[in-house]
Amino acid sequence: MEVPGATVQVVPDSFECEATNKGRALEWARQSISCDREFVLYLDEDSHITEFGGFPDADIIQFNEYPRQTGSLITYLCEINRIGFQVEQRSFPRLKIPLYAWGGGLAVRTSLEKTVTWDYETVIEDTLFLWRAFKKVDRDVSFAFIPDRVSNQAPPSIQSMFRQRRRWIAGSREDNNILSLDRILMYGIRDLSWSMTGVIPVLAAVTFLPGIDIFFSEPYRIISFILLGFMYVWIMIGVLRYRPTARIAVATMVLAPITTILHSIGALWGVLSTPDTFEVTDKIDESSRSEESNAEQN
Repeated sequence: MEVPGATVQVVPDSFECEATNKGRALEWARQSISCDREFVLYLDEDSHITEFGGFPDADIIQFNEYPRQTGSLITYLCEINRIGFQVEQRSFPRLKIPLYAWGGGLAVRTSLEKTVTWDYETVIEDTLFLWRAFKKVDRDVSFAFIPDRVSNQAPPSIQSMFRQRRRWIAGSREDNNILSLDRILMYGIRDLSWSMTGVIPVLAAVTFLPGIDIFFSEPYRIISFILLGFMYVWIMIGVLRYRPTARIAVATMVLAPITTILHSIGALWGVLSTPDTFEVTDKIDESSRSEESNAEQN
């Protein structure tokens, strides 16, 4: 494999550690590749840095996520919805332990990485590194969220998105035993609310069925539309944070009930059934797509 402007390293089959899959690769790199810089920046294979104003003085630095469309328009709109819900990341530096990390745009102080290591078996190595850093290190660990954007591919299909969400939520539930009871309860409530968000459009739609007033009273209708209003608030936040084209913004708002349901299905799947294997989210070869598009235009 050759990557222009980069030195490619391959994890040998003989390397063994507690970590598996992507965590194993990160741990091999930590042990085998020398680094004399203050920070190590981790990017996924589909990550593009679009903005960078430098690192603040913090141990762990989270970049802002900026999904880009690849295959499915619906999954792209789901990602814009998710950006709205992830506005909570702005508060993470003030929390005792941040809720999660996104490894597609994560910088770690080299000295902290050597102390914590990636040598831990999990399917969400980025979030577990964050949790372990705040639990393991005998000093105050600092976390920073910066607005600089790192662009990443939206899942190319609905099935890929379901599997991705399932892995995220199942991994956090499976490995949250390293946290205190109050954190575990908070995560449980958060995961349950995420997985059940898709019920909100259904509750509102039920109020329009003929004869529904026989079974439900007016307070049910009021509560349903209040919940629907909250859903649209979060989606509007996603649109304002993402700043898409007018066409995409309109599609996001119009299809919000559908994308909200789809966004929660994978989370509900993860709550009900933990995956047995690590599944990598499919990526699209954008270079070949760009060449095909240029050929069509010519």
